Amino acid sequence: MKKDLKLELVTKESMSAMLIFALLVMATFGLAFGGELPKGMAAAGLLWITFLFAHILGLNRAFFYEKEEGCMEGLLLAPIDRSCIYISKVLSNFIFLSLMEALVIPIFLIFFAGSALSLISWLMLATLVLANLGMSVIGVLLAAISMNTRARDLMLPLLFIPVIVPVLLAAIKSTEIITAGGEAGALFVWLRLLLFYDIIFALVAFLTFEYVVEE
Repeated sequence: MKKDLKLELVTKESMSAMLIFALLVMATFGLAFGGELPKGMAAAGLLWITFLFAHILGLNRAFFYEKEEGCMEGLLLAPIDRSCIYISKVLSNFIFLSLMEALVIPIFLIFFAGSALSLISWLMLATLVLANLGMSVIGVLLAAISMNTRARDLMLPLLFIPVIVPVLLAAIKSTEIITAGGEAGALFVWLRLLLFYDIIFALVAFLTFEYVVEE
């Protein structure tokens, strides 16, 4: 993780790609909607679809240097548990995704008249953390699977998007309830779904990562 963070500080490749994509989407939809916030699920969907595709750009770089520079073989030969590689990649991708969202959400409020200030709340923070963790734990595993394929830039979204649908749906519904000032009971149902998904897929990815990188 330390290596990924240092490399990103030097190159800024992942963060810049994710941020520029998100800003372009916000600017495009801001102009299309005339600066007015779309209602309900449309606003939440716009926000999370932007995060999803920006995250895919970052995931495509998750194992780029290990593959292109032949570092993956060195990592596998090192006397360390394979799970350490997986956890490091999950944490670095979680940090990159969270930083991108921290920069994009204020811009989202600017473009859409700032009428969704409830996005700045502890409940929204819990939604972001759980959804980001879900996207990172399964995204890193699928990035490892797709890194040895010829069309890995195409293969990753094809594998990732169908699997991440429950997280995306729960995040959109949670954000919709938060911005609409809905009942806490309904919100906690979706937050529990996010937590359940995170635990299940983190365990699956943790147990299978070693076999994925050695094949």
